Amino acid sequence: MRFRRFFYKTAFLATFFALSTGPWHSAALAANEVYTVHGIAVDATADTVIDAKKAALSQGYEKAFRALVRKLVPEHDHIKVPKLNSKDALNYVLDISLSAEKSSSVRYIANMTVRFKESQTRALLRNSGAAIAETVSKPVLIIPIEKRAGSNLLWEDRNQWRTAWGGVGTSNGLVPLTMPLGDLDDLSLVDAKGALAGNEGLWKLARKYGSSDVFLSVAEVNNEGASATMSAVRVGRFGEGRRYQLNVTKAEGETTQKMLRRAARSLDSSLQQDWKQANLLQFGVERWIQVEVPIAGLQDWVLVNNRLQGVPAINKVKTRSMNRAQVNLDVYFAGDERQLSLALAQKDLALVLNERSIWELQILNRPTAQQGLSLPSQSNPDLVPEETVVDEVVVPEQEINLNPGDEVSE
Repeated sequence: MRFRRFFYKTAFLATFFALSTGPWHSAALAANEVYTVHGIAVDATADTVIDAKKAALSQGYEKAFRALVRKLVPEHDHIKVPKLNSKDALNYVLDISLSAEKSSSVRYIANMTVRFKESQTRALLRNSGAAIAETVSKPVLIIPIEKRAGSNLLWEDRNQWRTAWGGVGTSNGLVPLTMPLGDLDDLSLVDAKGALAGNEGLWKLARKYGSSDVFLSVAEVNNEGASATMSAVRVGRFGEGRRYQLNVTKAEGETTQKMLRRAARSLDSSLQQDWKQANLLQFGVERWIQVEVPIAGLQDWVLVNNRLQGVPAINKVKTRSMNRAQVNLDVYFAGDERQLSLALAQKDLALVLNERSIWELQILNRPTAQQGLSLPSQSNPDLVPEETVVDEVVVPEQEINLNPGDEVSE
């Protein structure tokens, strides 16, 4: 019995070490999505279609780098980032993909998705002195309401403000925006009045689209479409009730719809800027905290392990000890606990102080059916549960590099 007990303890620990020290492929993939920009439109003409495509791709590398800077760097720091020509930008490109390709004998048109080399690009931005943010927000649901003739329009086809937001959420930003479809199910959940009142139907709609926050914006078009006034607020788990006000006037030759679309992009930009400002990485300041992770079994640790990957604020994690009910970690991170907590929350992990004033990492939105490794007692029905209990074991210090290769010389 002692041998079997030792064997299953060893098997449990071996599996734990494999999770803690193995390659973090999904972390690299998650982080690289941050350094990816989509929908870069290119259009070039030359003597031949081959030359036109070369010119278009060259154009795309430069445009993609500028889009990445807008995505990660606060607006006031854009001037610090060097302007790369297409040849220099290409040195930082990992790979590209093309869609919506069209060509003639002398012209080439396409949309590019460009993935940049994470470590090298981060080093370039950091060494330029620009602040950067990498934490991706959970999706935010857009609720655009237009005030017209004493009524509030939400789902109606004549809601110009809703039309103006179409496609804005597909921009490259750290705050993904989701527009509800406006199907019968949506209409049954909430109307404009209920949305403005913040009733339960609004939050049911948000949950339907996988959002914990809502960006509620109201537009009133004035002077027969020559100007408009907008007010908006982000509310929900991460919104903190931040309010926005905007007045726009139609430019010469501009239609009312184009004016409203410009206003929607401006509000989106403000939303993105505020998120970046709240999540700036503080490279020069590394802190660490001890964290307890309650688990019901190895499957919980698999889940936490997967969610920890790709959290930009975390530099490394060291395991201190573990048992079947808890894993104890040292977490090294850039910034402060508030930023770390916000970044973890985007991965459905809650960082809270428990009753003993010790940081605890809790699982949020637990999957109904977890897939992954099982404890030995779950895979062998012949074992008596008492034989598989793993007592407190001090784990030889293991270091998990969540962002391998990110060291930058000062």
